[in-house]
Amino acid sequence: MIRIGELANKIGVSKKTLYHYEGLGILKPSLINDKGYRYYNERAISKLQKILLLKSIGYTLKQIKLLFDSEMHTEENQTWIDSLSDQVRIIEAEKDRLSRLQYYLNATIQVIKLKDQLRPKEMLDVIEDLNKRTLVNGVIPAQFDEPLNITKEQKAILERLPVIGSDDPRLEKILSIFSDVRSIMHMEPNSIYVQEITHILYTEALKLFEGDEELLNLYWGLLTQPSDEEIVLGMKTEVTAFIDEMFYHYFDKKEQ
Repeated sequence: MIRIGELANKIGVSKKTLYHYEGLGILKPSLINDKGYRYYNERAISKLQKILLLKSIGYTLKQIKLLFDSEMHTEENQTWIDSLSDQVRIIEAEKDRLSRLQYYLNATIQVIKLKDQLRPKEMLDVIEDLNKRTLVNGVIPAQFDEPLNITKEQKAILERLPVIGSDDPRLEKILSIFSDVRSIMHMEPNSIYVQEITHILYTEALKLFEGDEELLNLYWGLLTQPSDEEIVLGMKTEVTAFIDEMFYHYFDKKEQ
């Protein structure tokens, strides 16, 4: 057997930690002599290594104690299998929570970029909407509440659209262009500079819809339909109206 100081040095933990584990009842000394010196045998050393292993894969000390207590009533291997399976489920749930949190943070950043301001009520609305959706492989896909008269291929394109809160680089590019549009709304929509922005917006939007111009027009119609609420955060009526004017002059020039 070895004393507590030797064990601490051998395993790489502090004596204070070993006293703490003793107090919690998860690692008791094999022997305490009449002078109060603590000694640990090979079995205790093995148990300490188990504790460190479990901590390294996310177990709390409370969970470790429950596992050790269960070992006294159940076959050891089965206890470990059950406990590790539970830990996997906990980690999966935490992954889901962290993925959602990442979406919420990205959504906040994107709204600030798009609107140059942030109203808490708007962000709460976005978060509430995202929270109703299901994570699919760590992603919240776009969804549409009303049935659309489109082909299966077009439906698949819509489902691949990024949503506010995603880290899809396509979304970042579109948001950046919309931000540019907001900054030029004081200019004439048929001016050379505005038309350059229009061309960039149309080109990137067409990429987003995988070259399907019909689907792009349908989607834009959904965004610009009369509503008291913003269908897409940051896309107010005056913004979409200005973009409509931009595109009117853009396509008018293309037809000439």
